[in-house]
Amino acid sequence: MAAPEAMLLLWNASGTFRKVFDLPVPGRYRLARPPLAEALAQIRFPLRAHLNTLDGVAPVQDHLNALFPYMTEQHVQQVTLLGQQGGPPQAESQTSRAWRFTDDAGWTLLLAADSVSLSAGAQYGAFDEFVSRFERVLGALAEAGGVARCDRLGVRYINIAPVPVGIPDDWRGWFRPELTGWSATNVVGDQSTLLTSIAQTQLSARPVGELSGPPVDIQAIIRHGYIPPGIIIPGMVQIQPAQQAAFLLDIDLFVEAPQSFDTRSLIEQLEILHRQIDMFFRWSLAAAGENYFGLEELA
Repeated sequence: MAAPEAMLLLWNASGTFRKVFDLPVPGRYRLARPPLAEALAQIRFPLRAHLNTLDGVAPVQDHLNALFPYMTEQHVQQVTLLGQQGGPPQAESQTSRAWRFTDDAGWTLLLAADSVSLSAGAQYGAFDEFVSRFERVLGALAEAGGVARCDRLGVRYINIAPVPVGIPDDWRGWFRPELTGWSATNVVGDQSTLLTSIAQTQLSARPVGELSGPPVDIQAIIRHGYIPPGIIIPGMVQIQPAQQAAFLLDIDLFVEAPQSFDTRSLIEQLEILHRQIDMFFRWSLAAAGENYFGLEELA
């Protein structure tokens, strides 16, 4: 079910609504063959040191046991390049501890001492289920994890549409030419092979008023283009390299400012960001893409 109109837009002080994207709100639809590789919702919060230990994470695990019955420890390695005067940059490696919660359906929750990410891949069915699971996660963190503040809330949908084997140019018509760009045209000669072509756009939308959260910039990062086999998309929880060449449409929206860890407010903001992503994705499909992905308009 589509969210109410007021949930899709940003309220401003003049009493009107303002969209992040100047696009129409899409009607309800579904895709028979969706290109979605992973849907992510993430919260970052001030460091809670006890969540780095088994004893500290145990109450959260108990709260989420019915939703995520399995937990494993995971060590995440982060590499930072440090500048060095008179010489090449030096790599500094740090390993952090995190907990991976899973179920038999393929849902994944990654919990660290300062963040939590909910991930759904092929099992993603409807946003209602996604947001319901995330709401229960937020409740567990507030009640059992002692999290009192949110520093960043983000929603990200990573679409990877594999190019059919033997039809290397088929992807060119799936998405609007504003996204596929010149590399999808005849400018690329028959004797040339397109290896990769990725563009990134960053936007900032400043709300004038307040809607159950801080009146801060809403950030959008959109990456799109042709990617070769073997590419790993940074930031994915369920990390899987692309098995074949594909078209990438990675839509990431977030707000970054301290605010109360109020579940109702955070879920409302999550729904707003998701609807903006839905607007953009629906706009992105060309007629050939609607047909290829099996788009069906719903009443």
